[in-house]
Amino acid sequence: MGGDFNCPLNTLLDKKGGIMIPRKSVFASIECIQSELDLVDIWRVKYPSTKSYMWIQKSPNIFCGLDYWLISNNLHELVKFVDIIPAIKTDYAAITLDLQNSDNEIKGPGFWKRNCALLEDDDYINVTLKIAIWLAQGRKDLFDDRIIWVWLKYNIRAHAKQHFKRRARERSEKENHLEEEYARAK
Repeated sequence: MGGDFNCPLNTLLDKKGGIMIPRKSVFASIECIQSELDLVDIWRVKYPSTKSYMWIQKSPNIFCGLDYWLISNNLHELVKFVDIIPAIKTDYAAITLDLQNSDNEIKGPGFWKRNCALLEDDDYINVTLKIAIWLAQGRKDLFDDRIIWVWLKYNIRAHAKQHFKRRARERSEKENHLEEEYARAK
């Protein structure tokens, strides 16, 4: 989450001149969000004792750090670079943030998404017959309705994935067969 919060989080490091007491309601809201979502001010994490000012007023001289990139605490190690740079035609500076690519992470299978095209497939629609069987089996082996519901969803998902893989294999075999016929016809 990034932007102009109009409130310095650390008046000793992020403010020079003007009223040194931050607005309590804004400050409390930012702290609450940071606490609930486990967010950190990445600039302050990377530069814990550096004085930084993104906004400057010339008369009277007031310097404030009002802009932040608040990121998840467990992501701060992915930040390669954070900097404050001048911005064009404004009294604000900009905070830049560069994240490193995490390609070397091992990723799981991700989320399964139901393919709505399966609902037009008559072979797949026969799943309704299987639901009765799964429900009877669930009621025999399981005693909590919530667990039976999860059991049903698991079986429907497994059936859909198996059906879709079979259909993809059939489509691939048909495509290969047509390519072979085309090659022979040349």
